[in-house]
Amino acid sequence: MQEREELPCCASYDSAVISDLPLHPQLLRAADELGFTEPTAVQAEAIPAALTGRDLIVCSKTGSGKTAAFLLPTLNLMLDHDAPKSGTRVLILLPTRELALQTRRTFDAMARYTQIKCGLIMGGEAFNHQAATLRKNPEVIIATPGRLVEHIEKGTPDFRDLEVLVLDEADRMLDMGFAIDMETIARACRSQRQTLLFSATLSHKGMPGITRMLRDPESITIDEHRQGHDSITQQVVLADDVKHKEKLVIALLAKEQAPRSMVFCNTRKGCQALGAALKVQKLRVDFIHGELSQSERKQVMNRFRSGQIGILVATDVAARGLDIEGITLVINFNVAQSGDDHVHRIGRTGRAGQVGKAITLVSSNEWNQMSSIERYLKLRFEHRKVPGLQASYRGPVKLKKSGKAAGSKKTKARRSQKKTAQPKKSGGEIGYKPLKR
Repeated sequence: MQEREELPCCASYDSAVISDLPLHPQLLRAADELGFTEPTAVQAEAIPAALTGRDLIVCSKTGSGKTAAFLLPTLNLMLDHDAPKSGTRVLILLPTRELALQTRRTFDAMARYTQIKCGLIMGGEAFNHQAATLRKNPEVIIATPGRLVEHIEKGTPDFRDLEVLVLDEADRMLDMGFAIDMETIARACRSQRQTLLFSATLSHKGMPGITRMLRDPESITIDEHRQGHDSITQQVVLADDVKHKEKLVIALLAKEQAPRSMVFCNTRKGCQALGAALKVQKLRVDFIHGELSQSERKQVMNRFRSGQIGILVATDVAARGLDIEGITLVINFNVAQSGDDHVHRIGRTGRAGQVGKAITLVSSNEWNQMSSIERYLKLRFEHRKVPGLQASYRGPVKLKKSGKAAGSKKTKARRSQKKTAQPKKSGGEIGYKPLKR
């Protein structure tokens, strides 16, 4: 089932088409009209398992269709068991505002032939308006952790009737420091509930604390999050400095002629500077980072989705979970700060069986980090040269077996310090301690 938004255990269940899944006719009708014909691997595994009412821990890579894997069975539950006088029945927790908005759109599309409505609770929106929404006890609430905890502290939400708690992108919520908030939210929910945890990786050090929220969960692992990117060509282009990288980005965008591209930077300042540099070239570009207001972020994402802009420069705030059709090129202006971050960046392309390309610009001080990511992914990136823009930096003179540069600057600096750090003959300087003989 290949989805436009992010649409797993019954190991013996083998569904070739969406209509084979035991779902309500109203949901199948919506899925058919949306063009969802075949379930992805994670959907074929998780949907039948979730329909049994059992807690699930589902590990599957980004872009595999996890959103539909929890939305369809929870909607099916509410259609099969009407509860008109209950409070909120389903709570879906997500790490970022953008992912919450995307999930809301997917929910609306799938629930179009039902009377089920949802409320959206996230930062950047009017608190009082959200409080009024919560007092109406919508059947489904889609929320980000920080803002929802604020409402819980005010005593506004009523989760005494909650039937399903969904923790989507759980590893990302842990990365963002939401572990305590997630526990606070879980304690506010009815204890006799179904909990569905979805994550790209289960190796996060904080994951054991979160999985204790579940009761005898069934685990479903479709693939390792670092694997399964065969549809993405990964390349490296060596660079000298920031200005050189800007020229490379402009040349690569012109060469690839991708209808929709994303360029990732590590910092807000770098994101803004690159966005401005590309605008000077008369490119249809905008940028997004965590310090933009919610209305600004929403406007930029809507323009990108609609095709008004073809290039989005972003920090990692946009790397998780977002599913935007037609992204065929990802450029890493800076090497990602971790292997996980790299995986989620490149996961914006090559989604749902499509092909894509990811190009990482690497300067001398980023070589070792790039090498660490290669080891993490257990592959070597293809090296590429841009005609007329070849870097003076040609890579390390000598490599270790690991692929890192031999004799790094840090190592040389430490050796130099050892040579020069000889004891002085007098103790005249403050803090000097003579060596013991």
